[in-house]
Amino acid sequence: MKKIIHLSILTLLIYSCNNAGGDLQQREERLAQKEQEFANKEGEYKALLAMRDSLRAAKSKSADSMLVAQNWPDSIAGQWSSRLVCRSSTCSNYVIGDQRNEQWQFVADSTGLYVRTSTKNKTTQLFKGSLQGNQITLVQQHDSIADGRAQIQINLAIIGPEIMRGTQTIHTKGDCQATFSVELISNEK
Repeated sequence: MKKIIHLSILTLLIYSCNNAGGDLQQREERLAQKEQEFANKEGEYKALLAMRDSLRAAKSKSADSMLVAQNWPDSIAGQWSSRLVCRSSTCSNYVIGDQRNEQWQFVADSTGLYVRTSTKNKTTQLFKGSLQGNQITLVQQHDSIADGRAQIQINLAIIGPEIMRGTQTIHTKGDCQATFSVELISNEK
């Protein structure tokens, strides 16, 4: 009889252990499912935060661009005559001492500040401009950059109401570089 009681208790114990193991596995599966649901909600939350931040940034940027009218100061806007002299060159088509004379027009529209340059033979270039203090930076704005033919950057300092000086750097395809000194004199003063 003792054997039967021991055997019954042992059977009951084995059965309850197996049953508890099943419950434990189900609990682990439910926990894993809840963790996955939480991770999904956390991902959606982060995506919503990113969308909110980008909308705020876009709203702020559009408000800033609407509030800030971009214009050259009156002392800069208008026509200027330029004299460029080649100071250094690793290019075969630019020789040190070469001189150029161009007409420059400082203009602005709703998209920004620009400078149009033209020569006597009517060659025209457009540069996007920025003004910080008394420093002007101009970067070429036409398709030759996309073609890889040339990149032109101009840095100018406002010396006075009628004169600006600086440098123009030309980088062309094939790692060729030429640097010109630039002097601008206002036509409207």
